[in-house]
Amino acid sequence: MHADEGLNAADRKRLGQLGGALMIIGSLAAVPAALFLEPAPDPVEYLGALAGVALGAILLVVRWEGVPDRALYVVPVIATLYVTIAAVVFSDDFGFYQVLIGVYTAYAEKPRADFLALMALFTLATLAPLLFVDETFSEQAHHILVILPVLFISAAVVRYLRGALTKREREYRHFALEAVGLAERIRGGGPAATDEHEDVDRRLEELASRTRRGP
Repeated sequence: MHADEGLNAADRKRLGQLGGALMIIGSLAAVPAALFLEPAPDPVEYLGALAGVALGAILLVVRWEGVPDRALYVVPVIATLYVTIAAVVFSDDFGFYQVLIGVYTAYAEKPRADFLALMALFTLATLAPLLFVDETFSEQAHHILVILPVLFISAAVVRYLRGALTKREREYRHFALEAVGLAERIRGGGPAATDEHEDVDRRLEELASRTRRGP
């Protein structure tokens, strides 16, 4: 994935399915924690976990290859809505799942403006329990002031590391193109382009094919 181009079909599929898998795992992992809530949730309320699993399963089977990049925004938006409902209805402790959503978004969403807009949405969602205070305001604020810094720091670290890896990948790709270009010139091929978006694998395959055929 390059910083200045869109995701390819394989990347969209991988990230979409990763979002679905995380939603399934998160929904199932929330059940043991809910068992220790006081007062205990009604049995019917555990259908919320089943709904999360169903949503995750849908995300797993979506044909992400045929949708635009911004369709991936559905994953963190749906997950945020789901976590917000859990935090408001059951316990604000479930708001910690927003950190996982932020980490996923920091890696999956490329445009900086879109990433910041989604982080603003996550912030508002994390603050939502304050509108439904059923305990002291200070206790609610305590939970939120723990979650938000962890959310921002985690997302920022992942975003930084993702950018560093993308830069390193582009450098390696540039070196590979130069090497392929040199090999093509040695083999007597045409002018070697050095566009970093060139298909290195295709050019290597063509070069190997010409080598096998001989001069």
